[in-house]
Amino acid sequence: MKISKYLLGLALVASSLALTGCSDDNEGAIYNSAFNNVSWEQNVISTTTSEESVTVPVMITRNNKSGALTVHYTTSTVDTGIFSDDANGTVTFADGQAVAYVNVTASNLEKGVEYNYTMTLDKESFSDIDTNTNTAQQTIVVNIVSDYTWISGGTATFIDYNFSDYGAVGEVPVQMAKENPSIIRLIKPFQNTYKDDPDDVEYFANGEDIEITLFDAPDAQGNYGSVKNAFIAEAYSIYYDAEEWSNYCYFDYKGDNYYEVGHLLAVSGVPKYITGFDFIWKRP
Repeated sequence: MKISKYLLGLALVASSLALTGCSDDNEGAIYNSAFNNVSWEQNVISTTTSEESVTVPVMITRNNKSGALTVHYTTSTVDTGIFSDDANGTVTFADGQAVAYVNVTASNLEKGVEYNYTMTLDKESFSDIDTNTNTAQQTIVVNIVSDYTWISGGTATFIDYNFSDYGAVGEVPVQMAKENPSIIRLIKPFQNTYKDDPDDVEYFANGEDIEITLFDAPDAQGNYGSVKNAFIAEAYSIYYDAEEWSNYCYFDYKGDNYYEVGHLLAVSGVPKYITGFDFIWKRP
């Protein structure tokens, strides 16, 4: 696979490893029948909603189904007045029951805001585990993203330098946030960009949209906008941090709705390559 620009130095890769850990989001519990092995199903549940409220079922499990068992948990959040759950800190398993649910409800959600609710099994409930084989989750974070209402924002010419030295070009749809028109999304640009060089890769069909916030005036670093990190495909993702990596991450305005974006290309969450993209927004 051909990737433009240059591989970053070992110092950058090493520091990025310290910042970005491996994800255990989908890692469940490994059980031993001699213990109850009480565990949350995973350590993070993420939900995106455009509604003002949402309810998320959170699974809690145990391996030893013999007899009734009551477990307790505590909750924490910085988002006052948003979260509640129907178990109120106590879950009881009936004899023979291995799976139970806590229904977490988030209400009064504000558009464009991310909310988090943490539930932690108390030490007594979590102590009955096999520490030799266990990967049980003592804590789970319920992550709620309140999405904007997206409306048509015209189109954009997307010029990709991630996988093309020459800048592969494609036309992509644009959406604007109804609640804040300075926030836009380039819709699946790596699906719409065409392959213009025999040595370049075929462009991907399952990448995410790129969410961009445009500024009315340049910030202290001279940037005219910011980019939300986004998955591209396979192990690749956009990594944009204009404060930590100001030499590589920038957002420049060339005039006539032409924007030039420098960012890092991450592989499995670790930023490794200096690259970027341009786009010319054809506003509606």
